[in-house]
Amino acid sequence: MSEAPSAAPAAGHDLGVLLAACCERLVRNVLGELSTVGYGHLTPSQSLTLLFIGDGLDTVTQLADRLGMTTQAISKICATLHAEGLLERQAGGADGRVRRLEPTAAGARAVDAMRTAGVAAEQAWVALVGADTLAVVREALTAFAFAPETARVSPVHIRFA
Repeated sequence: MSEAPSAAPAAGHDLGVLLAACCERLVRNVLGELSTVGYGHLTPSQSLTLLFIGDGLDTVTQLADRLGMTTQAISKICATLHAEGLLERQAGGADGRVRRLEPTAAGARAVDAMRTAGVAAEQAWVALVGADTLAVVREALTAFAFAPETARVSPVHIRFA
């Protein structure tokens, strides 16, 4: 008789695979929450773009840098968000080419839904491993994410759409 597979992965799983699996699960949770409040049509890239705009990035160039995408791709995403009534674009002062980006009221509701989903995911994680363990994980992830990169880093970025 064979044993049923365990719900928890073995301790020897590759760290990169585990991190990717956690990221994918968080993205699914956020998109699921968006779907329940009427924003299920948003793609992962559109959702991240709107979330980063809600966090204060307000130009296409800033978004492209953060997301590792071209300004053309971000411009297209912003045009879609604008057409859907989730984003306002306004002239950015002295440089007429710059457009400042700001969520509309509907866009702000979508950002709030994403933040709510993030809090719920974090609470679920605390329930699994405890607040102290999650604090250590957060510190470790922060240290790694913001450590100086080596010269061998690939220019490839993971895309969410």
